[in-house]
Amino acid sequence: MASGTTDSQENSYRSIMRGMSAFGSVQVLQIVINVVRGKFVALLLGPEGMGISQLLVSSTNTLKQVASCGLPLSIVREVAAARGADDSTGPTTLDVATVVSVARRVVRYTAFGAMLLCIVCSGLLSRITFDNNMYTWSFAALSVMMLFSVLSDGEMSLLQGLHEVKRLSKASLVGALVGLVAGVPLYWVFGYGGIVPAMIILAVATWAFYRYNMRRALPAVTTVSVPRSLQWAIARRMLSLGVVLMAGTVLTTLVGYLVNMWVRALGSVGDVGLFQAANTIAGQYVAVVFTAMSLDYFPRLSAAISDNALMTVIVNRQFDLVGLVIAPLAIALMLTAPLLIRVLTSEEFMAVVPLVRWMALGLFLRAMAYPLGYISFAKGDKKLYFCLEGVFGCSVMLVANCLCYWAWGLVGLGVAMVIVHALDVAAYYIVNHRVYGYRIDRSTLRLMLLLSLPVLLTFLATLLPDIRLGYTLMTLLLLLTLFVSFRGIRSRLRN
Repeated sequence: MASGTTDSQENSYRSIMRGMSAFGSVQVLQIVINVVRGKFVALLLGPEGMGISQLLVSSTNTLKQVASCGLPLSIVREVAAARGADDSTGPTTLDVATVVSVARRVVRYTAFGAMLLCIVCSGLLSRITFDNNMYTWSFAALSVMMLFSVLSDGEMSLLQGLHEVKRLSKASLVGALVGLVAGVPLYWVFGYGGIVPAMIILAVATWAFYRYNMRRALPAVTTVSVPRSLQWAIARRMLSLGVVLMAGTVLTTLVGYLVNMWVRALGSVGDVGLFQAANTIAGQYVAVVFTAMSLDYFPRLSAAISDNALMTVIVNRQFDLVGLVIAPLAIALMLTAPLLIRVLTSEEFMAVVPLVRWMALGLFLRAMAYPLGYISFAKGDKKLYFCLEGVFGCSVMLVANCLCYWAWGLVGLGVAMVIVHALDVAAYYIVNHRVYGYRIDRSTLRLMLLLSLPVLLTFLATLLPDIRLGYTLMTLLLLLTLFVSFRGIRSRLRN
């Protein structure tokens, strides 16, 4: 009985909102830092420089996902599960200490593997990405970034699994600040030549701060001697789930890489930079919501893997609050897109205003798909997760982006985003309903439909030839949605 009461309290609207706010407040500061950094990058490097940077990032990310074996989220799940078991059985921390020790060892091996892989593939990456060998040494130098990036992902996962909210947030914030302070002078002095050193410095600084905070958190975990057989068992469990996650993530990253290559081939490197700028603006705009969900929602959902009824409650409540938060944000993004692009980038990027507005519509749908997408992974259903995220999701994403860019240019990439996330919502709901018995509440469904209407009407208002009428309607719809969201959140927090 006590356990049921605890579950109810931990997954109440008030608790969910508190978790989102705790992570979100620091995320806001981090976004401000990234926005300032992005502004300098846009001014100092221009669309072509941003395109080069994005191509380097997307290609090395693909390698990193392969070498890391999908361990970060798998580690979060293992540490959170061990921590939950400790909480239910008493003060012992044997399970947590064991998982932390094994996780660190496995991450260390994968980090050096990532570094070597980047060095070996540097020439190939340069030829594939830029059609020449000019960037071979750049990719070889980025092997250092790969090493520390994988290590920092491991430390971040441990902090998240231990639910060290403050330390996790502070480390992320300081890492972003270092990226600003160290990166901008390099772009100013060396231009394109400062891109690689800035990426390396950011990776090293992020790892250092995560490591420092993890050391501060470790005294709460008793160091114990663990039998080798148990270590191997934990490592295999992490890797078996992580490899499936890696396969799905690698496919997603690879699709992003292929889309960038497609845009470069049919368009130019400048188009890649414009696409990246739009992605950055739209993504950072709602990063608070999605980051809070990944850090707070996933551990709570994992704790309910054996109780489908509780899982349904958790998902529906997450739906309610995310919808109430994301709807006004999506509308505000459509309304302020021209202003945001001028402030955050430069006049060269004004061509992406229509693209950003399509992305805002897609982000609303993405928020609807997000709570459903975590269910199969939290359940440990590896095959289903891979089929949904890897095979289905990536196939739709690749086909939609390539066809829509071919048909409509940059705006087509926004159209593709709407198509992809609309299909995600439908597929995730059907599968989770049939496999796990998940069913959306009528009240939640009504709320989603109610919120969808002003979002869609706002998007249609952006297409009106009378600009003054369009902005007037968008402003009124934003005020109306803010009122509905405020009342909806307040009424739920009272329960």
